[in-house]
Amino acid sequence: MKASLIAAAALCLAAAAAALADPPPWAGGGHGNPHGEPPGLAKKPYGLPPGQAKKLWRRGERLPLSYVTGPSYVIVEPRRYHLAPAPYGYRWVRVEDHYYLAETRTGLIARVVEALLR
Repeated sequence: MKASLIAAAALCLAAAAAALADPPPWAGGGHGNPHGEPPGLAKKPYGLPPGQAKKLWRRGERLPLSYVTGPSYVIVEPRRYHLAPAPYGYRWVRVEDHYYLAETRTGLIARVVEALLR
């Protein structure tokens, strides 16, 4: 009984040491990726997955809050893009060539406008 407990404890320690010995290659390896994301996420906005950055959302879905609050996505002057002013509690967000009217607290999409002429 005592021998089996000692063997189990030694096995747990060996497994923990093996898990800590080889971190993933993208975990802070100094490859221009200070946040430790996998290489595919290093250059994506806010570390979003590759397919997420080109996704077209529809009315009633939710945008990630990183888009709704991210200064590079929020449209400050909607009239410049021929958009109506956003109602209180909403804001216009541009992702790729799509414009979304989203609620600021939840990211719920109220309206979608695609590729406006400039």
